[in-house]
Amino acid sequence: MPGNVYPAPLVIPPLGEEHTHTIISLHGKGSNAKRFGHVLLAAANCKLDFPQATRFKKMAINQWFDNYSIEDPGERTDLQVEGLCETTEYIRGLISEEVRILGVGSHRKIIPWGLSQGCATGVFTLLGGWLDASKTSTIGAFVGMSGWLPFEQQLHTILRCGGIPASTKDGKGIRYDGTLDSDSDSEVEVEDTARKQSNSDDESDAEPDPFSEPDLDDDSFKRSSPSHGDFNPFADDEEETSLLSHAISHVRDILDLPMILTEQPQPQSSFQHLQTPVFIGHGSEDPNVSVELGRRMSHVLSAGFGMDVTRKVYEGLGHRYRVEDEIEDILRFLQDRVDLPP
Repeated sequence: MPGNVYPAPLVIPPLGEEHTHTIISLHGKGSNAKRFGHVLLAAANCKLDFPQATRFKKMAINQWFDNYSIEDPGERTDLQVEGLCETTEYIRGLISEEVRILGVGSHRKIIPWGLSQGCATGVFTLLGGWLDASKTSTIGAFVGMSGWLPFEQQLHTILRCGGIPASTKDGKGIRYDGTLDSDSDSEVEVEDTARKQSNSDDESDAEPDPFSEPDLDDDSFKRSSPSHGDFNPFADDEEETSLLSHAISHVRDILDLPMILTEQPQPQSSFQHLQTPVFIGHGSEDPNVSVELGRRMSHVLSAGFGMDVTRKVYEGLGHRYRVEDEIEDILRFLQDRVDLPP
């Protein structure tokens, strides 16, 4: 499809001598690669790839796709389609290029990481899978901050996800891994990957918040589900497999990708990309992208798509991120899940 010409990404080589992993960082609406990128430069010991959105539809700001409302992303979803098609194609190309550089079988060393609209773009790219629906490669992990899931309401209906947990208290479909220090500013929700029963116009992507004091010393990110090789949330459940097929087909239809056949059982390889572990972080006081939208995204990914989702809410944090808790939490998550160098 004809698309926008994207600026060359800002690329930072790894701090160490060896290139083992690549993080592809997607900025928010109205931001750019340099603004979003600097906080990670001294944080992650890997290659950092900072693509930049275009000024889509002649808007005065950089954005990955057009959206009518941040308060209700389900409003006028038709406006999102063109930008999502172009942007997700671009991101798949970036991932393929990193695979070429890192070598055959290196998909698990690549981590898309998005903030706000960058999170929305990245997670939808992940759900759509590859251009070839039969491709079985799975990327290492996905990280989203202060974001939402495009077309969440439609996917929620297709997947019959049931009710969304009303609070962060322990309840059906949620488990807690580890205990935070009593004076920590954050809370942990780890969505249960094995659950089968659980029924703007302009946004302001601010500079990083002044450093806060919390010092997390918990063990929240130790793998609590089977390894990638053993993990199979879709086994022996034909009805659920059918729902997944319809949901993935819906995403692929939106993204103008070749369809998978929903009238017949699909091989496990059709859902291989859903084995990617996901971290979702969100500030409790976010005035631009409600923390509820992040919670709904996590619920659909976990309860609907059966994905391994770790969700953390940061008390007192607005539409931004904090290095000393959120970024550090993410890096520890990646060190555990994809062996990111410390």
